[in-house]
Amino acid sequence: MKRYILLLAMCIVPLSLAHAQEEPAKQYLPEEGDIAIGIDVAPLFRYVGNLFNGSTDNTLESLGGEPFTEDVDGFDVDDIQPDVSIMGKYMLTDNWALRANIGLMIRSNTTKIYVADDAAILNNPLSEDKLIDRRNMQRHGMSAMLGAEYHRGSRRIQGIFGAGVLVGFNKQVTKYTYANALTSINQYPTSAWGTMNANGYRTLTNKSASNIFLGLYGSVGVEWFVAPKLALGAEVNLALYYVRGGQEYTYSEGYNVYLSKVDTRYDIVSPGDSAFRFGTENLGGSLYMSFYF
Repeated sequence: MKRYILLLAMCIVPLSLAHAQEEPAKQYLPEEGDIAIGIDVAPLFRYVGNLFNGSTDNTLESLGGEPFTEDVDGFDVDDIQPDVSIMGKYMLTDNWALRANIGLMIRSNTTKIYVADDAAILNNPLSEDKLIDRRNMQRHGMSAMLGAEYHRGSRRIQGIFGAGVLVGFNKQVTKYTYANALTSINQYPTSAWGTMNANGYRTLTNKSASNIFLGLYGSVGVEWFVAPKLALGAEVNLALYYVRGGQEYTYSEGYNVYLSKVDTRYDIVSPGDSAFRFGTENLGGSLYMSFYF
């Protein structure tokens, strides 16, 4: 009996060893041809933390990566730049990758407000008839980081070194539509926006030419592969870019007393500004998670 047990064991052990050798090792690191999608997890950590400290300012709007056109000194870009950027990579080799962070924002908001009907009041001072004034605000913005990066490290922790270009723009246009017409009789019609200036003209369009962003960046960071093809990363950027601010102008209408008629005029409000920025920043994602496929 012992002889049969020994023979059975001699057969099972080699089969087990062969099966163990055939089982492929887990591939943690990215390989040539892999595509990666990344999200910035810092907003998620802030969101979870705010759940326990009673904060009412709790949003996940930056989940995905931060655009570099946000908060540039000297430029009012609030609400006219992308909230997040799409983070992606393509592995050219096991160590070299193309990287892009692209943010895009197109918004059009229309606000409606009731105003008194001037014509109705002229016929009946007790009239409560109302009309609707409209304001349409269009905002457009784009932010892009395009470059290459080098991955160094053969284990589950890799150093990441990158460089590339920064490009972007943003602009804003505001248009007003008034229900009460401006005429030679009603030279100061009732409107919702209070846009009459000292000359008695009211704004029809306020438009700014595009603010253009151009520059370079370098980055250094680390990725820790906590699971196969799943990495937690952290990075910091050194960015140098120039911003050219476009002209801002208004198109307005009013009653011209010299011509004795309703007239329109075009006025440049700002000739345009410029800014230069250099320093370390967290563009794209300071603390992120990457999924490689």
